[in-house]
Amino acid sequence: MAKSPPKSSRGSTKQPRLDEATLTTPASVGSGASQTQSVRVDEIEQKAAWSDSPTLPFPTGLPMEHEYLGQDFYVRSCYSKYYKYVTGLLDDPDTAVVTVTGTPGIGKSIFYAYFLKRLSLEDKETTIITVSISRESVLKKAAAWKGGKMLGSAVDESTDSSAMKAVIDKAKTERQATHRLIYLIDGPPKIHPGDAQSVVFVSPNDAWFSYIRKDWTRPMVVMPLWTMKELVAAAIELDLRMRVDKHPFDEESMGALEDVPVAPMVADLVEQRFHIFGGVARECLSTYEEFVKEQQDRILRMNSPRRMTPVEE
Repeated sequence: MAKSPPKSSRGSTKQPRLDEATLTTPASVGSGASQTQSVRVDEIEQKAAWSDSPTLPFPTGLPMEHEYLGQDFYVRSCYSKYYKYVTGLLDDPDTAVVTVTGTPGIGKSIFYAYFLKRLSLEDKETTIITVSISRESVLKKAAAWKGGKMLGSAVDESTDSSAMKAVIDKAKTERQATHRLIYLIDGPPKIHPGDAQSVVFVSPNDAWFSYIRKDWTRPMVVMPLWTMKELVAAAIELDLRMRVDKHPFDEESMGALEDVPVAPMVADLVEQRFHIFGGVARECLSTYEEFVKEQQDRILRMNSPRRMTPVEE
């Protein structure tokens, strides 16, 4: 059964993040295959930083089902809660695999990156094997990590996956028997590895969901859609270069706004997209205008009434 982490009741004295503070925005307009050694995963030394830092560097060399092009990623305020909930499930030795899923485009793979970075920091003796898998459940890339460093990586060479198998086998062989091994998998595998616990980060997939269904050792966790406040905060924190085609002000007012930060206009653009795409970060935070327009046109085509074909008498 799909689960969501319980809400925390503890108070906090930390400074509010942008997505936790009130943002004043203008009125919306138109709401209408090589080996790699010693790559750092994280430079953060204190666990407290995880709850305070709104952005983190993306881990170099992390296998991804879909490549992430940014240097940094935004840390949603829910990530810490979900991380603790998933690791709590893994504390039960009977748990075989935890599935983290949700609406396509909300950033489950980004949470996968967050999970790697935080686990690497908090449990330096754990060997972590990360793999990316295509939508057709084909293994594409593998990398092994320990103590915040990449031990090695390999990519799929057509039909020969021996290099990836060698990276995984080497990491498992060198691991001390008393230390933990865990798999983090981006994409839908056919089955979960049998020699260690796994966390699978995946969009809804019938074959995988059928595999884990009705098995209490294979729990599922569903991540939430983004709120508009989160999306605006992410755009500002990541300093996304999002072109605003239509300013939310008239021409006379624009002359007096030359020295005003661009944040209000970016916030307005994100709000416009939110009314079209909902809380899906892939479209709402995209810096590629053509992609956003294609997705918008696709929605319009899906919602347009079908033409009636006349029936011949």
